[in-house]
Amino acid sequence: MARMKLGSTIIGLALVVAFAGCSSSSKSASPSSSTASGGGVAVTTATTAAPSHTINVVVSDTAGLNGPMTMVATPGVALAGDVTFVVKNTGTVEHEMLVLKLTPGQTADKLPVTDSGDPPVSVTTGADKVDEGTKVGETGDPNLQPGQSRTFTVTGMTAGDYALVCNVAKHYGLGMYAPLTVQ
Repeated sequence: MARMKLGSTIIGLALVVAFAGCSSSSKSASPSSSTASGGGVAVTTATTAAPSHTINVVVSDTAGLNGPMTMVATPGVALAGDVTFVVKNTGTVEHEMLVLKLTPGQTADKLPVTDSGDPPVSVTTGADKVDEGTKVGETGDPNLQPGQSRTFTVTGMTAGDYALVCNVAKHYGLGMYAPLTVQ
């Protein structure tokens, strides 16, 4: 009887471990927020364990240039190949979204702001945009007005790290970026 009870206990524990493992791999993306130091910039990112060929991106603000701005990508990991981006502007002003390939050591939150104008060019003073030299895709013109959505596909994305950014003047500096990893 003790042997049978021990066997049942081991099988029960094995099932609990198996189900726990299954549930952790099927978690849905859950955004998390944090405030970066120096200016109260709200940075929102999403994480998930399930890479996809479709990335949903929400770009938003609550008070235009008078408050923090956010960009949330779900999931934050894409599969190499053709990747479709579905971008929705839930903010109060116009936004855009660019996909930039990062160089080794770069991170989405630390891109140099060196450009200005439309199209952006390098300037010595008054920079309010990031360099678009490594751009592999974007929402295109015109910018997304509040409430609008746009879908576009970047073909042949390769493994590596990318930054999703809004490069409307000053928006990147107010928190409109999200990291994306392609596997």
